[in-house]
Amino acid sequence: MGCVQLVMLLLKKEQNDLEMLSPRLINCVNCSDICVVISEIDCKIAQMAKDLYNNTIYSLNRNINGEVINDLLNYKRILQYRICNIDYGGRNFSDEQIISRIKLLIHK
Repeated sequence: MGCVQLVMLLLKKEQNDLEMLSPRLINCVNCSDICVVISEIDCKIAQMAKDLYNNTIYSLNRNINGEVINDLLNYKRILQYRICNIDYGGRNFSDEQIISRIKLLIHK
């Protein structure tokens, strides 16, 4: 086996390993409707804000991940732009890929 073929096999194996490490939800009920996903993002942000408020008022020690809130707000903005312009963000990512990442953040 030549060196080029060996390198190609190793690269393909690495690509397969990376695909296995990037989870996606494929059995999503309302994934095609962007408005439903935006409302789910709003619900999750409201829940996290309520927990943050209760932490402040009642001195609770619930863990609130600020990075998740920022990511959800960014994904919400992306989805709102994609409602008006399907090509927003390029054709590199489909709606299903974006929504699967959002679902992972919501259930994190």
